[in-house]
Amino acid sequence: MSHDNRISRVTRDQIRAARTADLCRYLESCHPALFKRTGHSLYMKEKDSVYIKDGIPGYMDFASGRHGNSVDFLMEYLHYGFVDAVLALSIADSESSAVPQIRRETGNGHFSPPPCASKPFTALHKYLHGRGMPPWIISRMEDEGILYQERDHGNAVFITPQKDYCEIRGTYGGAANRFHSCRKTAADRFWYVTSSDLPPEMAFICEAAIDAVSLLLLRREAGDTDPSVFISIGGVCSQKAIDRIKRRMPAVIAVDNDAAGEQCRYRNSDVFSLIPSGKDWNEDLLNGVVDAAFH
Repeated sequence: MSHDNRISRVTRDQIRAARTADLCRYLESCHPALFKRTGHSLYMKEKDSVYIKDGIPGYMDFASGRHGNSVDFLMEYLHYGFVDAVLALSIADSESSAVPQIRRETGNGHFSPPPCASKPFTALHKYLHGRGMPPWIISRMEDEGILYQERDHGNAVFITPQKDYCEIRGTYGGAANRFHSCRKTAADRFWYVTSSDLPPEMAFICEAAIDAVSLLLLRREAGDTDPSVFISIGGVCSQKAIDRIKRRMPAVIAVDNDAAGEQCRYRNSDVFSLIPSGKDWNEDLLNGVVDAAFH
């Protein structure tokens, strides 16, 4: 389907936001009569081979094998024009995901993430550069609304688009003394970053956001182009999060190379495991080790 000839009305940032917008939330809000919910997925009532998963941008059609991002879905199945789809999704997403104003509840759980600092996020960039992360991935996560710098303490805040999980990392002091905490609305929540705009075909389950991003970078450097999602569960004890991920898609246990990680791999021997050469994926990234992340 050709793009709307009014494309000049939308910006690249709007297009990027629309492609990665929460399609489930938009469809349930604006087109509830056209879909039915089963667990964590929506299905089209008139074409039940098409499904959309909570928190995963885009769709999959099991009958034809076709898939695409959130904009593609609105154009292909609901006959939106390109500009109309971008505007609808980017506006809806921006209204529901302004980081400094977050307070989301799931069941009886809730949390309030730290307030967002004004840009530039100097402490955040310095810290993540020191962890081996190039500027492009930091900027991309900022643009997607899944990373920001805390206003009061300069901490790095990794947060989900759904605002149900928040991982906080201190950016000051020595490595052993840096602040680290996780906040979540329920025990099965997790943070994630994707390798492309396409719906992910595989989930890599890591212990921390730093490791999830590090593994994404290592696999990219190794030449892996398969669309994947890299997840932080906030520690190997988060078995409910692992179980939730395994129910959603094929998964790989990619936790730390230590005793706790080995116990996690044993508990989840039903899925494949990937083990870093060093203690964790960030150590491998800093040491330039790519083999473990690829095989």
